[in-house]
Amino acid sequence: MQYFSIMGDSLSTFIGTQPEGYGVYYDYDNLKKNAMRYVSDVWWAQVISHFGGRICVNNSYAGSCVAGKHFFSGNSMKRIQIMSRGNIAPDIILIYMGINDFGRGVPIKNKFPLWKNPRYFEDAYSLMIKRMHSEYPNAEIICGTVARTYHTKIPDWKFPEAYKGIPLEDYNESIRFLAQKQKCGLADLSARKVYYETLDGTHPTLIGHEELAKGWIDCLSGIL
Repeated sequence: MQYFSIMGDSLSTFIGTQPEGYGVYYDYDNLKKNAMRYVSDVWWAQVISHFGGRICVNNSYAGSCVAGKHFFSGNSMKRIQIMSRGNIAPDIILIYMGINDFGRGVPIKNKFPLWKNPRYFEDAYSLMIKRMHSEYPNAEIICGTVARTYHTKIPDWKFPEAYKGIPLEDYNESIRFLAQKQKCGLADLSARKVYYETLDGTHPTLIGHEELAKGWIDCLSGIL
């Protein structure tokens, strides 16, 4: 039996499954709006079930970026230290973050590569992985690229390919580069052209979670 921990943002939240005090998107109101009822409706629960595992910690915080110096930033050591539960450490860590960095136009590359600055996406993502390797040396870390979405109520809506002049694929290229450099697995949802249903352009509906889960399962089938 393998234990999975999730490092995520609002897309991976579910009321009652996160550490106390964490921001949650999928509260009772948003669950109802998105036709969801059970934790088994969430993408990561479907992935874990498919591979016969169990959840260790759902370390997902609504609104969080990988970048930043807040305790809820993905690279934060305080947050990374909550990936284990009691004496149970994760065997597998799934990272699915980056859409908030993209949506806020977080700069990707530091102009001074020797100055590690967590306000830059690539520096922060690198720091996040290094800290996870240090805290959980036996865990397999798998990084997911950011998938695109579609809007079920607006058929001609198009996912924005760039924001504040920064293409989405620039963030995904950093994830690919760092996964390879730091010996992590890669779930390249973007390269597989995974799209998932939303009501707002960002957060998966029940169908969207199923589509996202299928994308992850397809990617992980060559890894796990």
